[in-house]
Amino acid sequence: MRHIVCFGNELHGDDGFGVRIYAQLRQLTWPKNVEIFNAGIAGLNALRFFENCSQAILVDALANFGNTGEIFALKPEDLADRPQQLTGHGLGIPYLLEALKVIREPLPDILIVGVEIAAVTPFFSGLSDKTEQAVPKAVRLIQDLLPE
Repeated sequence: MRHIVCFGNELHGDDGFGVRIYAQLRQLTWPKNVEIFNAGIAGLNALRFFENCSQAILVDALANFGNTGEIFALKPEDLADRPQQLTGHGLGIPYLLEALKVIREPLPDILIVGVEIAAVTPFFSGLSDKTEQAVPKAVRLIQDLLPE
């Protein structure tokens, strides 16, 4: 199985990017071996989304990777040496991936698809213009990463 796991908080502005992608992906037709999950702000509870999968694409907002609205496809090691971002994300995907290493062997093939966000804005619903404009590009990238 191949899993797409989308993270974010739709009540914190651009941090809702993953949830917005989840909504778009659910409108598309996927092969039977692809499952899509809205992990929201699940933290370590998201470990369950890695069960029975050989490949996982994690979708989340990013900070300090590039220009606002820029889409990235990263490997877990691309996050390893970066400072933790505590902008509403808690400890985020790097922490989750470290926990996954402890409980799961072998690890699934993991990619992170993210967008450089403008800001995490507490109690603001909706994405900034540049982050919203990145949504179709991110959806296409995910489709390309999971061909039929």
